[in-house]
Amino acid sequence: MAILVKSIEREFLLSTAMRERSPITMNAGGGEWTVKIIAVDRDKITFNHELPLAMLKKGRAYDFRYNVRGQTIAFKATMLEPGEKRFGASMPEKVYKNLSRRFIRLPPPGDLAASFAFEGERYDLDFPSSAGYNPSKEPEPSRDFDPADLRGLMAEFERKALAIASDRGIVMFKDRKPESAPERLAAATGRCFYLPTAIAGLPKSDPFAERTILTRDDFLQYFIDSGMEPEFAEDEVTRLERSKRSSSVLSELIVPILFQDYAIGYATIVNKQAGKPPFDLGSVETFLAFARVFSWSLKIHGYFKDAPRLDDDYKTQVVDVSAGGLLFACHDSRLIQALKEGTSVSVRLNAKKRVVDAGGTIRRHYAGSGEGFFGIEFNVMAPEDFRFLFEYLYGRPFTDEDADSVEGIRIVNP
Repeated sequence: MAILVKSIEREFLLSTAMRERSPITMNAGGGEWTVKIIAVDRDKITFNHELPLAMLKKGRAYDFRYNVRGQTIAFKATMLEPGEKRFGASMPEKVYKNLSRRFIRLPPPGDLAASFAFEGERYDLDFPSSAGYNPSKEPEPSRDFDPADLRGLMAEFERKALAIASDRGIVMFKDRKPESAPERLAAATGRCFYLPTAIAGLPKSDPFAERTILTRDDFLQYFIDSGMEPEFAEDEVTRLERSKRSSSVLSELIVPILFQDYAIGYATIVNKQAGKPPFDLGSVETFLAFARVFSWSLKIHGYFKDAPRLDDDYKTQVVDVSAGGLLFACHDSRLIQALKEGTSVSVRLNAKKRVVDAGGTIRRHYAGSGEGFFGIEFNVMAPEDFRFLFEYLYGRPFTDEDADSVEGIRIVNP
């Protein structure tokens, strides 16, 4: 049974984890990372970490879990001070111990039907489709970019771009399609074409936790997939790098502008002026933030208002189900492309005796050739629906211990 600890025991458990240097699992960016507590203060906990700084967002709440003296401890804390090697998080208001295991997954009962819908409307647009996905919801607040002021947003883009580059622009795919290899690959993948220095050539690796920039191998595979033999593909990549140098490019960045599962255009920043420093990873993050805000700004200013809508309710082929979530198979290639890790969805479960509505998040994504498998983790459900679903699936009464389990607390009291 999960027990909510009192403040004195909370400080003891956290201080013990600090003294014993207990490894703590932190959920961030769709994955799990190990961090350690190095200081416990009245209002703040300080952690050592090796996460990419881009994954630490000030004001965002993160889940933590660890074991100490035979007990499993879990809490949620808000990021206060992101840093390269350490960060500060708020002292958690609630800390739970003695967490039980997650509910058992079962084959779906014969009379169970499930469907889900994306948050918000989905559009059928005449733009290139992209493997990247940007949900049509308001992005996190930015000090630099205001989606409500489109003219001011463009002015801020100009100011920031010209501070580091000699040229900049916004290209929309409304009247033209991607043409060059960097344009095509950026649009198709949702990743940035990032050339920090033309002398060094294309990056050999992507330093971001989630794939963000195009690497040399991405271009090599792109040319091979287009039908070239590997040795000719290598020559084509070298030719691309050489063409940038011969055209006096010192640094270049192309950031795709995504709306749902479409690439609607891109922001480009190019420097040909000697004396300016190379584009760094901070530049990538800045203009990624701009692209997200710009996409949302276009929506709220009516750019897509006349576009047709897609069906908003999708039937699922349930593979297994528990009181905490379900796994389903999908054979719709367009849908497979749109369903990304972390996507928020609403779920409807239809049984003979009751209809259960829940909020959920895509937590697993296994996509193959023509088929994908997706796990939905429930995170919001009415208590009476949760009780019904539990008893319907497991064929036994719902107990206080079940209600106090980690799944029960997470779903019914988010």
